[in-house]
Amino acid sequence: MPIGKKITLLYAGIFAVALILTSVFILMNLSYYYRDNSKKELMNTIEDIEEFILSGGDVTVENVSALIGDKNIEVRIIVNSGIVPPAATNPQMDPGVMPEPDEKSRLRSYDFMGERYLYCEKTIHYNNNSYLIQAFRLYEYESNTMTFFGLLFIAVNILGIILAYLIGVLISQKFLKPVTDITETAGKISISDLNLRIDVPEADDEIRALALTFNDMIKRLEDSFENQKQFISDASHELRTPISVIQGYANLISRWGKSDPSVLDESITSIKSETEYMSGMINQMLYLARGEKKEHEIKKTVFLLNELINDIVRDGEAMENDLELTFNEKGKIYLYADENLIKQLIYIFLENAGKYGKPENKKAVIDIYEEGKNAVVEISDNGIGIAEEDISRIFERFYKGDKSRNKEIPGTGLGLSIAKWIVESHDGKTEVKSKLGEGTTFKIILPKTNPPSEQKENK
Repeated sequence: MPIGKKITLLYAGIFAVALILTSVFILMNLSYYYRDNSKKELMNTIEDIEEFILSGGDVTVENVSALIGDKNIEVRIIVNSGIVPPAATNPQMDPGVMPEPDEKSRLRSYDFMGERYLYCEKTIHYNNNSYLIQAFRLYEYESNTMTFFGLLFIAVNILGIILAYLIGVLISQKFLKPVTDITETAGKISISDLNLRIDVPEADDEIRALALTFNDMIKRLEDSFENQKQFISDASHELRTPISVIQGYANLISRWGKSDPSVLDESITSIKSETEYMSGMINQMLYLARGEKKEHEIKKTVFLLNELINDIVRDGEAMENDLELTFNEKGKIYLYADENLIKQLIYIFLENAGKYGKPENKKAVIDIYEEGKNAVVEISDNGIGIAEEDISRIFERFYKGDKSRNKEIPGTGLGLSIAKWIVESHDGKTEVKSKLGEGTTFKIILPKTNPPSEQKENK
């Protein structure tokens, strides 16, 4: 059953139950009111007759009828347990079937000649005579009134339930319209068309939140597909060149290289270089893909960042880029992280410093210090710098600034993408400052932790 129909039936059902219970309550109160009103009229009539008798009035049909007036009431007066026919407003009533007198003067029911009556009675004494005054009213009066109200409430209930259902349909359609729009939009969306969005309602409610969430999801999907398309395009572009080179040298070998040792040697060297480049690129692509799928096992331990960087600086003497390293440390800083990944992270930035540094004097400075609850690693170089328009894109896969897009500077354009993933997987962030011709500073911010000794004490 559609959710709109469920809401409509639920709304109509609750309204129907409330309406029926209200009607029953009103009918019960009306019944009580009319019975009480009938009793008061009957008792008032008896009191009027009682006052008339006690004042010495002559009990005759005319006098009693005058006391009753035009009320829908009939009266019988029995004197000394014997009926006085002239005092009966309805002479057809047979006193032999009268019920026993009731001292409490309560309202009772009485069946006579196929009719049902409500009546009250009262016994009075005057001049050594006993008068039993009985006042009657046909039950048909109350019955017809209650039947009328009963039918009226049934009609009102039926009409009310129908109206409640129709209103429920309108309300459910109005409130579920954004959901219907979402369904229709989702049906129209395809990989080739992700620019559709849901109209967000003005009311600040769950439907608005659903529409915003759906639009945000579609935006993320669109960005993801665009990134995927860009990734495939960039990967195809990056792989096309080495493949073309390999194919060219293979053709060269096929034509002349077999008999020319110099051509053969050059071709083998170039093919080997290009295959190593392709192998490195593919490995980095697979590394990033596993990271995005959260397939990398991150083994976090507590370690001293100072020792890690000192090891990197000592190893830096053997780096191919002849990079001169300087390490400045302000206090001991501990991290709870994957030590191998942090080492790989710093190596990536140092390799970039070596690639894009000034050939005659490649320098890099590593500074570590605390900043609130975070540890900061700053890696600065004196290289060619990064153009301001390129800074926001350097962490994209395969992206290279125009000044570095040449074969003289090796690299796949994936290193900084891997660095970004490592930082984000440790709940950190990276900031970049650069100036063309002067150099670049990468600021890596990571959560710090306490030394192992203090952690044991806290436990």
